[in-house]
Amino acid sequence: MKLSQAVSPILREYGLSEKEVYAVLRQCGSDTVDYDFGAFNAKDWLSRDAAEWGREKRETLESAGVRAGVSHVTGFSHPDEATYVEKAVCCAGAIGADRLVVPLLYTENNTRREYEEFNLTYLERLLKAAREAGVTLLIEHAGSWLKPHYSHHAIELMHLIEKLGEPENLKVNLNVGHMGVAEIKPCTEIKMLGELIRNVDLSDNFGGMPLAVHPEREALGLAPMMGYIDYDRVMQGLCDINYRGDFNLRIDMPRVFPKNSLYCGETPLGIMPLEITKRLQIWSRRVAEHMLRTYGLL
Repeated sequence: MKLSQAVSPILREYGLSEKEVYAVLRQCGSDTVDYDFGAFNAKDWLSRDAAEWGREKRETLESAGVRAGVSHVTGFSHPDEATYVEKAVCCAGAIGADRLVVPLLYTENNTRREYEEFNLTYLERLLKAAREAGVTLLIEHAGSWLKPHYSHHAIELMHLIEKLGEPENLKVNLNVGHMGVAEIKPCTEIKMLGELIRNVDLSDNFGGMPLAVHPEREALGLAPMMGYIDYDRVMQGLCDINYRGDFNLRIDMPRVFPKNSLYCGETPLGIMPLEITKRLQIWSRRVAEHMLRTYGLL
């Protein structure tokens, strides 16, 4: 088992090059990184040939002394964006990321039947690309109590996988932060998912309280045990299913809000100084490592 760390867009706000971002994460104790394929860096990967882009990216990773572990696709969730996610699957395979967390699609006010139909078609398309790229796709809890038809519960994730014939390269990412925002009881969900869980994203938040109504507010990712999530229950659930997979830190703080945020004017801080960010990343990692070792999960 290993503990990887997200290549956070936060660090890009400091004007660092990609290699400098990796150097910061190395200083924070991580040699395995979680690469985000998102709208914020789409010019880097979306318009390039996947194989060529992947060779260059792997060289960058190797020269920085890090490797890609689990990766994420972020910022794409509408059915019209399925092509972007498919390209991310190819790029993930090209950089050696063996697991990729992909978003499930939704439209406003869609029914459960509509949700199921377009996600089954979409996942079939992604699975074909994933088999060719040697990537396992991971789906996860939605992480919003404002979208009741958007994969809130384990039973919905399991239903989609079963409908697709339980393919070997379609499993589940346990995003603990998303479960917190959706106010889902973790232990029961973990036991239901069992061996389907192939990665666990660690972060904490304030749950589905009014502070979390706006997406930027609900995305506040604190270190484990620093918010409202009952991490004792999360860890006990993982022990009960004898989980032996990997963990990944996705810590969004200490960003206050990005410069173009609706909330930027609420505070003169903007973002914290880089040195504080680095210290908090190191501290968050030590908190997570202590927690995992205490439960015999690392």
